[in-house]
Amino acid sequence: MGSLVAAAISIASVLIAVVALVYSARQVQLMRRQNLLPVALDFFREARTPEWFVARDWIIKHLAAEYSPDLGVSGLPEPAREHVRKVGFFYDNLGVFVAYRVVEENLVLDFFGVGMNEVWAIVEPFIRREEQIRKMHYMAFFNDLVVRFRQRSQVGIYRQRGLRRVNGGS
Repeated sequence: MGSLVAAAISIASVLIAVVALVYSARQVQLMRRQNLLPVALDFFREARTPEWFVARDWIIKHLAAEYSPDLGVSGLPEPAREHVRKVGFFYDNLGVFVAYRVVEENLVLDFFGVGMNEVWAIVEPFIRREEQIRKMHYMAFFNDLVVRFRQRSQVGIYRQRGLRRVNGGS
């Protein structure tokens, strides 16, 4: 009888330890997310500045029409080079945070993916040429983000998040 009580106490102790461990891991995860919130907010803030929009809009409207990719990025005259670097390094920095799991991939790709992909389609030849000039990867994390984005279904992403749409005024 005594060994049965001892076994029950041991089992209860193990269960309590497992519950405490799960609870502790959950608390650490919540604290980590809370600590990263300022980082995420800074990215959202930066992508809403007038300077950022000027640079992004200029890339979309003018870069490919006015300059040859043979220049790479470093061969572009100012302010073209500044615009490409401002937007490109923004996405590259986001890519670093995603690759090192500092921010959640879904958050970055769900919010920035469509615009990022649009910019990449224009700047890619300039980036590829810059890689040849430097003989190294250039904006590699930006490239990685685009690959991650293109491997997803946008419709699936929005459904998965439970986003709703207004349909025909209803």
